[in-house]
Amino acid sequence: MDRILRAFGYRLYMGPAHGRGMYVGPISGRYDPGRPPPPEMEAQLHPAHPRLCELRERYRRLDSPLTDHTVWTDGHRRDGIDLRHFRGDNAYVWQLRYMGRRPARKYRAYADYVRGLDRLGLLDRTEEDGAFGCWVFDDGQGRPVSRDLLDSINELYFLDRTWGLFDRVGFTVADIGAGYGRLAVRMASCVPGLRHYLCLDAIPESTFLSELYVRFRGSADRVLVVPLDEVDQCLAQNTPDLAVAVHSFSEMSSAAIDAWIARLASTGVKHLFVISNEADEIYAADPGHRRNDAMPILDRHGYRLTVAEPILRDEATRQVVGSDNHFLLFELGEA
Repeated sequence: MDRILRAFGYRLYMGPAHGRGMYVGPISGRYDPGRPPPPEMEAQLHPAHPRLCELRERYRRLDSPLTDHTVWTDGHRRDGIDLRHFRGDNAYVWQLRYMGRRPARKYRAYADYVRGLDRLGLLDRTEEDGAFGCWVFDDGQGRPVSRDLLDSINELYFLDRTWGLFDRVGFTVADIGAGYGRLAVRMASCVPGLRHYLCLDAIPESTFLSELYVRFRGSADRVLVVPLDEVDQCLAQNTPDLAVAVHSFSEMSSAAIDAWIARLASTGVKHLFVISNEADEIYAADPGHRRNDAMPILDRHGYRLTVAEPILRDEATRQVVGSDNHFLLFELGEA
């Protein structure tokens, strides 16, 4: 079935957008052709770049469940990532596919919701320029917004309500499956008390893009992009106060989730913020297209769920946008 679908530009996915099982989606998204990479970045965003080749080889040599990919396979990365337009609708952020029909209307509703949360004026502190192919929409008041921007601010305010994000000083965050560094860059620009933000990812393309993007945005003073083979040393030297896993656990095997959670627990990371692809549950993407409950893995290592709420708390906005994702906050107790 997958071979037939690919002939028509579609494929089977294991990380269900709604419910469990498998679903059909486009092989790849699109990017905004009117927003090319900045000229100074063009030459670096190349699949044969020496740094990317080095990272690929380093990750290939690792004997770890973190590099046994069930979703982010070589084919998935080839089909789903356009290095030159890595902020387009792609494997990192489904900007158009997530919204479905009439995305402009849904982004306006999402922007209205976020504006209602924005007591600290974060929309003025971090802007959206649409660089690297990002799809941008008008919020109805002349401000350009994207899913990158709105998701990030919404996530920051959740962490403020439940973890006191903006009242903390000198804290460190570890991002498991950081992608191209979306949340890292937004937190660095919006949260004065942040000491270090660690971008951790088992995909070499993600590490490569995060390094470039963090430098491009001028966030390298507080955001550390950590190659996978340096993660253990980094965590030992920079004990995180909070770990985040935004839509990443749902795209890993049970063994990979267990390996990450074991690292966090042994390091003593007290709080874990998760967004899954399955509402208020977490299902691993195991070999053989199996979806297995990952909550027992967190429980076994001592992480207890303390907060679970829809990412859009307003029911009317949820209906318009069509999202059933949840924010999940865990606290480390006794295993």
